[in-house]
Amino acid sequence: QICEWELQLMPKRSCANILEADMNMRKSLDRAILFAVKTLESLGAQFVTSIEFSSRFDSKDTDQQLLYSFIPRLPHAPHTFSEAQLRWICGVYPEDFAHACRKEVTG
Repeated sequence: QICEWELQLMPKRSCANILEADMNMRKSLDRAILFAVKTLESLGAQFVTSIEFSSRFDSKDTDQQLLYSFIPRLPHAPHTFSEAQLRWICGVYPEDFAHACRKEVTG
């Protein structure tokens, strides 16, 4: 978990990414996502960052399971954002910058 208020959602059946999900699973995920966001809103969330963690579409690795994370910004929480929220807001990803620097250095 990224923060103590984070909600996580994961399908019961094995599913590595949304392309592997059948219609019933997609409908179930849609309902669960709506329920999660409404629940956080009822607790006073002013901002909810939603992140989908999934396997790559072309990956043969079956170990990664589809996971959704909902990170709220609540009025009574400290006035900071989690690292994941700050990355999303600012668009700053240190590992991308490090990769770009390595690429320049190695030519």
